[in-house]
Amino acid sequence: MSRQADEQAQGQEWVLIGLDEKMARKQGMPFRIPVPKEEFEGLADKGLQAEVLRGWIQAFLTDSPLGKDGNWRRRNSELVTQLEGFVDKKALWDKAQKLFADNDFEAALKTLKRITIMCAEDHAARLNYASALGNQREYDKALKELKQIRDTFADDPDFHVTYAQMHVMKGDEAAATESLVKALELKPDHMPAMDALAKLGVLAKIYENPRDATSLVYVKSESLREYLEEQVWSQGDRHPEYFLEQMGYHASEQRHEVALAAADRALVGASGAQAERAAAGKVAALRELGRNDDAIAAAKAFLAEHEASASVWIELSGCHARAENTSDADAAVERALTIDPGDSMALALQFWPADRTNLVEVKEAIPNLEDWCEKHPSVAGAWRSLARAKLTTGAEEEALGLFDKAVVLAPNDDDLRSEYWSELAKLERYQAVIDDSRKLADMAKRSWQLRWNEAEAYRGLARVMEARACFMQLNADDSLAIDVRKRAKRAAMELGTGTAPEPTT
Repeated sequence: MSRQADEQAQGQEWVLIGLDEKMARKQGMPFRIPVPKEEFEGLADKGLQAEVLRGWIQAFLTDSPLGKDGNWRRRNSELVTQLEGFVDKKALWDKAQKLFADNDFEAALKTLKRITIMCAEDHAARLNYASALGNQREYDKALKELKQIRDTFADDPDFHVTYAQMHVMKGDEAAATESLVKALELKPDHMPAMDALAKLGVLAKIYENPRDATSLVYVKSESLREYLEEQVWSQGDRHPEYFLEQMGYHASEQRHEVALAAADRALVGASGAQAERAAAGKVAALRELGRNDDAIAAAKAFLAEHEASASVWIELSGCHARAENTSDADAAVERALTIDPGDSMALALQFWPADRTNLVEVKEAIPNLEDWCEKHPSVAGAWRSLARAKLTTGAEEEALGLFDKAVVLAPNDDDLRSEYWSELAKLERYQAVIDDSRKLADMAKRSWQLRWNEAEAYRGLARVMEARACFMQLNADDSLAIDVRKRAKRAAMELGTGTAPEPTT
């Protein structure tokens, strides 16, 4: 700031302070501002509040001899226009906000535009106007405004993110990427820019450890696998279970190349159920990468030595189906059911119609599924599949009875019990969920889905303290994936504000 002039009128002394023009445009302030002399010394400590400044400007223009002097006003017409505009735009801004709240977007945009015309050097107002245009999908107009103020905000990473968002909506990903890179050049840890680049696929947003929130990193997508293999996976003594977790995490995020690499590493030291999970994951990853022939070869190679691996037979069936080898696909499903008569995927492929929401076709499939259950009365998975079919046809009471039967047969199957509780909750039978949970002495060690359903049941019964305690226990469980723990924390906080928590999936 530079002190440019003093004047004294009616006992009030004023100081006209010149501002850096680029900074003034960015903050929507006049290039020079009047400050009462007694306030000048403490201005640096107190800062400059917009409402206070408006009061000073009004007093200066209406009460001081200089502000009322016609000759001075003519010689400083640009400054006077800026000062008057700064005062007058407040009412227009309040009006625009009210119009937005009333969903009158057309009138709100016109009001914002009036501010930009009245205060052409107010680039903050023009940025707000551009953002509002973008929200109303007028991307060309928004980009035109942004281009005209680009020099003012050249050092602002948030501006470059806004600029990029308009290009994204127009389908120009190259221009969007260029602008986001500029944002990162200005601020290498700028999260909005990194998130936007992740959505464009330029960066991959990953947790090195899916259970640790502090392990979040952004890596170039094209070099993600190499980064993990060289910088993460090679550190320390890694066991098959570690790579199985990595495989599942990256597969769920559609990063199949990484999932494949993790599966290969898991297979090196895995045996038994771990080896089966790794092999199934490898086959699935190869198939999703478009390498269907390689997937079939991998499945057959594993099954040659581990033919009793139902999940790998299921993945092989999927590969044959992808290649339109229907007979081979059906044969693989039959092999899977021979090994595990309760495999849910195999049962669905064998007995359910392709459209599992088609009421007529599901009804027609039920008799064969019932026959299968009668032939395998001790197989919980078979009764579970039948319960699902009954639900689809609207036979809710019968379905719940079948779920209960399946749970009795497999009391340690948390996934099964969680589905049963979910169906009870849909019918608002929350007390039944709580009653069943009390039969379990080790709820704290059960799956997070089961514990989540317990929390929702307490919420459904309006027992907020118990529900919140359950959600907070989930949030504190560092064995769970970080996304689950975040959801649990949000649910607990929402309970505190009286809103409903996010439903489980």
